[in-house]
Amino acid sequence: MTKTQMKKVSKETNVSEVKSIKKISDEQLSELKDIQSKINTILLNLGNTELVKQDMILSHNALKNQWEDLVKLLESEYGQVNISLIDGVVTPVEQEK
Repeated sequence: MTKTQMKKVSKETNVSEVKSIKKISDEQLSELKDIQSKINTILLNLGNTELVKQDMILSHNALKNQWEDLVKLLESEYGQVNISLIDGVVTPVEQEK
């Protein structure tokens, strides 16, 4: 086969391949795109939720550290006591019998 004949065969094959390409309906394509868009939105929201979660964990840890520091300061001033979070009344810790 010469190069020209090969090109003709290739062109004929490509044309027949193009004729045999199948497509889904516009409605099916629209539904497919809609579902994919919803999946992408959910994945994006999950990523954002994870970032918020990480921020909350960091904030929680910072607050725990502040709490522990304040407890140490209060213990150094008042000893081991119970402190009412309602009115700030300090009472001694009951000893177990």
